[in-house]
Amino acid sequence: MKQPAHNAPYLLIDADVLAYRAAAGAEKVICFEEDSCFPLCSLADAQAAFFGQLYAILDQLGTSDYALCFSDDRNGGFRRRLFPGYKANRDGKPRPVALKFLREELLRGNPDAPVYIKPGLEADDCLGILATLPSFMRGRQKVIVSVDKDMRSIPGFFHDMGKPDIGIQPVSREDADLWHMTQTLIGDAADGYPGCPKIGPMTAKKLFDGIPRDYEHLWPVVAGAFEKAGLGEAEALTQARLARILRAEDWDFDNREVKLWTP
Repeated sequence: MKQPAHNAPYLLIDADVLAYRAAAGAEKVICFEEDSCFPLCSLADAQAAFFGQLYAILDQLGTSDYALCFSDDRNGGFRRRLFPGYKANRDGKPRPVALKFLREELLRGNPDAPVYIKPGLEADDCLGILATLPSFMRGRQKVIVSVDKDMRSIPGFFHDMGKPDIGIQPVSREDADLWHMTQTLIGDAADGYPGCPKIGPMTAKKLFDGIPRDYEHLWPVVAGAFEKAGLGEAEALTQARLARILRAEDWDFDNREVKLWTP
């Protein structure tokens, strides 16, 4: 049974993930001859798959209130400008044939909920900004819904749609800042940024053991690790900016541009 509307969470949904899954799941391969095979997808099937996923999430979390957040695919974004290798490992890789058209349909508007996309920002950044913007849905429990582990660097509430049985998990500011600094050290192979050489999750955990979970204390540990690796604090700062999922404090609302993170 759904909660009363005033108690129900407001979901901030990573629509990139839903759209990709929907387009990929609806795609079929048609072969006319042994060496002539082509991907084929009905846009209507992809749309049905998208909303099927969406409604299942709404039902599970007991709400009908949500917003869809998309990445701006028109340019590389501020991270690519900071570090040309950012997500370069994905360049040229094929996408589901219906994905572009599904996105276009969804971005035209949704009668049930707002759609957010900002120039140069990824969906993660839109999610993080809205989740931490006090004036947005004031008084509501805002829940980020994604499969991206990086969303644990946003203080608030997180629902991992890849692990739905866990439910809604709170993320404290201390845990969010620790996750950000951990990602800065270990990097992210999926996103193409390396972090600090020879530091993995276990080493990072040991480095932060007993350290207060605020930037004042975490940053010297991170900068020291990069210095020890012969890279210096400037490289540490670049990696931290790549790892930082934007919060409301990182976005200049007047000029519509990113305020790069500093420790």
